Amino acid sequence: MKNRNLVLFTLIFAICLIAGISTKVEAAGAVKLSQSKLALGLEEVGQLQVLNTTGNVKWSSSNKNVVTVDDNGSIVSTGVGMAKVTAKVDGKKYICKVSVADYANMSDEQKSVVSYALQYVGNKYVYGGSSLTKGTDCSGFTSYTYAAFGYSLSRTPQGQWGANGRNITVEEAKPGDIVCYASNGSRCSHVGLYIGNGQIIHSANSRKGVIISDIYYDNTFIGIKNVID
Repeated sequence: MKNRNLVLFTLIFAICLIAGISTKVEAAGAVKLSQSKLALGLEEVGQLQVLNTTGNVKWSSSNKNVVTVDDNGSIVSTGVGMAKVTAKVDGKKYICKVSVADYANMSDEQKSVVSYALQYVGNKYVYGGSSLTKGTDCSGFTSYTYAAFGYSLSRTPQGQWGANGRNITVEEAKPGDIVCYASNGSRCSHVGLYIGNGQIIHSANSRKGVIISDIYYDNTFIGIKNVID
């Protein structure tokens, strides 16, 4: 009886072990895109691949004014903004969020700040949050982005509007400047980071997260603060 129980236990253990290995192999071989996020400069080319599949792939772009994609997953940026590139395989969709900025007339520091910010497109909005990766709000996004480059900015929209940088006009705006908005009169209640070509990146709200928008995406614009001279 003891020998029979030992054999039965060994058999069950072996089956569980094989099942565990099989699950890990299946997970490791799951169909996925080579990248879930991609940041490009204007007219720059990127490449996406669907991994672990031999099925036919149908590619599409949500905004061809920002990026186009061919049948091989080759991406060309055509305008500043944000788009989703989708690969459809066997009825399932796999999405890469692509953000595009025009780096042509930026200084090295401006380019560094903008490209750093763009990597967080698609991340969550968290009111009072303290992490660009796990989520933060509008003023957290701008202050923590600048903190990565040694700048100390106020943690509130009103503080950035009142105490950080110098006031400039829209015509003077440069990538990296802070764009300010007031939904309740003259008090600043929202901020974003200017990335050029009339576009900002900002942690918009809990529904949209970090996105790219037109500088006049609503009618509450009040001004711009220059941080990098």
